[in-house]
Amino acid sequence: MNQGNHNIGCTVTECRYHAKAINNCTLTHIEVVKHKAEATCQECTDCGSFEKDK
Repeated sequence: MNQGNHNIGCTVTECRYHAKAINNCTLTHIEVVKHKAEATCQECTDCGSFEKDK
């Protein structure tokens, strides 16, 4: 069972890269993206590495 990357916490269990056993991402690197030209709040950003789990 993959314990994930302890440096990347994640609670999005619907993601393909969620570690399942613990709230971590299994990727070694993620891309954080923004929705506007200038991010001014947390809601303006997302994990661009997200992929829906099958």
